[in-house]
Amino acid sequence: MIGGPATRLARLLPAGLVVAAALIPPAASAEPPRLVRIEMTEFAFRPAVISLTAGRPVRLVFVNRGQLAHQFQADYLRTVPVRVVDESTVVEAPGATIVRLEPGTSASIEFYPRRLGRFDFACTIEGHREAGMLGVLEIK
Repeated sequence: MIGGPATRLARLLPAGLVVAAALIPPAASAEPPRLVRIEMTEFAFRPAVISLTAGRPVRLVFVNRGQLAHQFQADYLRTVPVRVVDESTVVEAPGATIVRLEPGTSASIEFYPRRLGRFDFACTIEGHREAGMLGVLEIK
């Protein structure tokens, strides 16, 4: 992989981002985040439907098991405060645009789903969505 954790984290956040720690509910919440592991391969997300509960904290753990770079893009994540958790770094931000992973790497994001509904996500690397690499965030 080119670059270390800081380079990978920079890809997760919008350009010109000002970190806004007050946007994330305190980590000392009574309820630990629910862990959801999402594997990326050629050309699928597993699971393709990610069911979450509104108001319950969640940590999405992305693992690229493929031979190519993959990314996770969900417009929904632009609308909620997120915490990017890396092996050596924690970044809190008002939203995330794309989680991009090189083969064999992983990254995590934490957030509180708030809005109910079904929200599409996909790998937006050219040709990947068209090959079937897409899914749905389902928030109940």
